[in-house]
Amino acid sequence: MSQVFKRGNAAVESNLTPMIDVTFLLIIFFVLVSRIVDIERVDLALPQPEDPASMKVGDEPRAVINIMPDPDGGAQAYRLGTRSFAPDEAGVEAMIERLAELYRTSPELHVTLRADHRTEYHAIAPVMQAVSRAASRSGRDDVLARLNLAIMRDDRRGGGP
Repeated sequence: MSQVFKRGNAAVESNLTPMIDVTFLLIIFFVLVSRIVDIERVDLALPQPEDPASMKVGDEPRAVINIMPDPDGGAQAYRLGTRSFAPDEAGVEAMIERLAELYRTSPELHVTLRADHRTEYHAIAPVMQAVSRAASRSGRDDVLARLNLAIMRDDRRGGGP
């Protein structure tokens, strides 16, 4: 004959030690991270951008500088309006003078820089510096260099935004 032993209700016990360890590790991690963020934070008075959708296109005078792409990531030329400038020192200097003339006639001039996505920074930096130098060279105190960056996408490759 077989005998059935009655053990009663099974007691479910869970070991909370690993959960407590993980909780303390998380607390220590977040305390350290919050301290690092507070140390790296610097109070700056950052400009508040205007909503570009609320601005009407064409309200302010604008100039467009196109960087004509070179196959190796450089620039073949810089084109401001209908004039082309060589990507060397003389060409950049001539572009600065032309921009300074535009700033003298329209101190609220907005400059848009257009470049192909393959154009490297070493070809874009001279144009950015030229806009700043032209604004200061214009001789007017009310000139503020405004530069908008536009990047042309190559949709032939089928890439996304």
